[in-house]
This record gives sequence, structure tokens and C-alpha cells, in this order.
Amino acid sequence: MALTPENVINKGFKFTKYTKGYSMEEVDDFLDEVVVEFRRLNAENASLKRQLEEAENQLSQASASENEVLEAEVVEDSTPVNASETVVQNTESVVAEPEVAPVSTAQPDNATSLLAMAQKVHDEYVAAGKAEKERMIGEARKEANTMLSDARTERNRMLADLDQTKKQLENSVDSLRTFEKQYRQGLREFMEANLKELNSTPNIEAQKVSTSQVADAV
Repeated sequence: MALTPENVINKGFKFTKYTKGYSMEEVDDFLDEVVVEFRRLNAENASLKRQLEEAENQLSQASASENEVLEAEVVEDSTPVNASETVVQNTESVVAEPEVAPVSTAQPDNATSLLAMAQKVHDEYVAAGKAEKERMIGEARKEANTMLSDARTERNRMLADLDQTKKQLENSVDSLRTFEKQYRQGLREFMEANLKELNSTPNIEAQKVSTSQVADAV
């Protein structure tokens, strides 16, 4: 059964008829100190557990954010390809139009220039899109890594605090057990000494018989 402050408060000891033993006032004072320390450690332990849960939630959120960034990266990688196909299709339609209209000697050069311009616009659009994508992904990864690092650091600190609190509780329990053991040992020795003294005392009836025999002899 786990030791609680209520166990310490409600713990009772039997009174003895002898004068030796521990001071009841000192024992009560010590138990009061133990109760106060127990309650403080329990409250601190509960607070650390809450902080640990918050850190784990932050870690989960950071992992989710990182996954969203990776998914966005995959979607954005497919966007420039579609844009390129659209520009090429538009260019092909522009180049194909002269086939319907009367053809002049300057049209091939115009089509080539238009195609080159469309390709240049396409390349600039793709380059700008990639640069912006890389910038956003870099910032998102940096923020996610910072959140993960902070969450891990906080988690490690809380685990260390919990371990220290656990050791303090174990030390308090050991102190109580040592006190109980010493108390029982002292009480046992005291009772054994009194029983020994009691056993060594002559029986009253035997003393009366001995006195009567002496009187008869006289």
C-alpha cells in the first residue's frame, strides 16, 4: 500500500504503561513535518506531470506541422509542370494561328520570338516559384526543428525533475521506515527489560509461605 499524508496523520501508536519510550510531542512534530513535505512533493509531482503532458502535446503539434510542410512540398513540385504545359499549349496555339490566316514571310520569325518570350516567362515563373517554395519550406523546417528541440529539452528537464522528486519521496519513506524500526526496537528492548525484571521478582505467595515457615520454626 502506498504511503500517503493521510496515512501519516491517521497513524496511531499504542500507549505503554512504562516511563521509557519516545516523546509523543517530538514524534507528532516529526510526523507533521513529514506530512507537510509529502504534500509539497505530491503537488510538485502533479505540476510536473501536467507540464510533461503539455510538452508532449507541443511535440505532437510540431511533428504534425512538419508533415504538413512535406505534403505541401510534394503538391508544389507538381505545380510548375502544369504551368509549363499551359504555356507551351498557348504558344502552340499562337504558332498554329498563322496557318488559318494568310501567311507572310515575317510570321515564322514572330512565332519564334513569341515562343522564346513565352519560354523566358515560363522559366522566370518556375524559378520564382521554386525560390519562394524553398524559402517557405526552409522557414517551416527551421520553426519545426526549433519547436521539436524546445519540446525535447523541456521533456528531459521534466523527467529529471520527476526523477529527483521520486528519489526525495523514496528517501522520506526510508526515513519513516527507519524511524519505525528504531521505535519498535527500542520499545521491544524496554518491554523485554521490564519483563525480565518482573520475572526476577519473587512471588508474593512464596514469600508468605517462607515467612510462615520461619515463624513456626521459632
